[in-house]
Amino acid sequence: MLLRGRITLAALVALAVGGTYGLLRGCGDGTGDAVTLAETTLAVDAPPPTAPLRLLYDPPVSRGALEEVGAVSVPEDRGDLRGPLRVEYTLDGDLTRSIWKILERGRVALGHVLVMDPSSGDLLAYVSSDVERFPPTRPYPAASLVKVITMAAALDSAPEAVARPCHYVGNKYRLTPGRVDSPHRGHSVSLRRALVTSNNQCFAQLAVHAVGGHTLLRAIDRFGWLDVPGPGHAQGVIADPGDDSYALGRLGSGLGGARITPLHAVGLAAALVDGWRVEPRWIRRVTDAEGRELALAFERSRRRVLTSELATELREMLAETTVRGTARKAFRDRRGRPLLQHVKVAGKTGSLTGEDPDGRYEWFIGVAPVDRPTIAIAVVSVQAPLYWVSASQIAAEVLKVVFCPRGVCSPAAADRWTEASRTARGRGGEE
Repeated sequence: MLLRGRITLAALVALAVGGTYGLLRGCGDGTGDAVTLAETTLAVDAPPPTAPLRLLYDPPVSRGALEEVGAVSVPEDRGDLRGPLRVEYTLDGDLTRSIWKILERGRVALGHVLVMDPSSGDLLAYVSSDVERFPPTRPYPAASLVKVITMAAALDSAPEAVARPCHYVGNKYRLTPGRVDSPHRGHSVSLRRALVTSNNQCFAQLAVHAVGGHTLLRAIDRFGWLDVPGPGHAQGVIADPGDDSYALGRLGSGLGGARITPLHAVGLAAALVDGWRVEPRWIRRVTDAEGRELALAFERSRRRVLTSELATELREMLAETTVRGTARKAFRDRRGRPLLQHVKVAGKTGSLTGEDPDGRYEWFIGVAPVDRPTIAIAVVSVQAPLYWVSASQIAAEVLKVVFCPRGVCSPAAADRWTEASRTARGRGGEE
């Protein structure tokens, strides 16, 4: 099976392995402006390509195309650029193959899985099951992931409101204009519990009566959802609720039409570590035939979005999601024991019906271990009426690969994935 432009699937996976390089060779009219991928005869029984590789390599690729997707910035005076260009990735081939097997076993037709080193922003895996029907570059319904930002904004601007119980009536997921106000009678729950059980009424009330539209929109912007998260990807889409309290309640609870890419989602997860927003990336460096390094258009950057204390508090809240919240079943084995043993995961689920592609969009974002996270993960899948695994189950199985080699789970097991990436950065002279 071949990808357009004469490159096998196995070759694309090989490009992702740490320390290996992809080669682009000059061709065309001899000017060196157009480049295509080299021929390869590697085996074809490897996993399909990861999403970003497909973005960059849909040959023929010109210098302008490389710049258009935001991969590199080519100076005007580099008229001698003709390849081979050498591209080094942050992606890990072994982890990529393991994730693809998880998607195959779960019969996941439409899904994306991103695994990140949150300290650097390096993506260790970026796997997409179908980049044609479900492109990773487009924004999709963010659903209840918005609740993480709503809670972060409340912790920062109205901590006293977080300490008060929430009152709601009927189905906690059903929101109407009358339910954005606290009822005189009904059920009572703490906002911590409302977060991990994804209570829409409680978060609509929190957004309307404690956070406010201006503060919530500023928080969404601060977390990067209104920005382009990486080369070739779209910015998030957020509807301004204006003075409409019901629209604000829908936005704050995740029902208001916020749309993000998987890169936005893994960035949100990474911010739970210490309150820093770090730019995700999968290209470590690009050099020309003479070894001269091209400037990456998206340089590494960090921006504080929460204090470390608030990030820790929020992360500790979200640890309950995988213990007693919406992802509890996914993180238990058939006997009810913790799937990752003593490795605790902080996470947030989300689900919402969407279109193009049609189906139920399911999310899971998280970091692990809870006390000192070294891995961030984001999973999104589109479920048909009949499906086999949830996004939370996919995430749990991926984290089991990361933390549980040979069936024994340990926080230190993640080092084998992150250290390889950090060693490669060191060889390249990065700080």
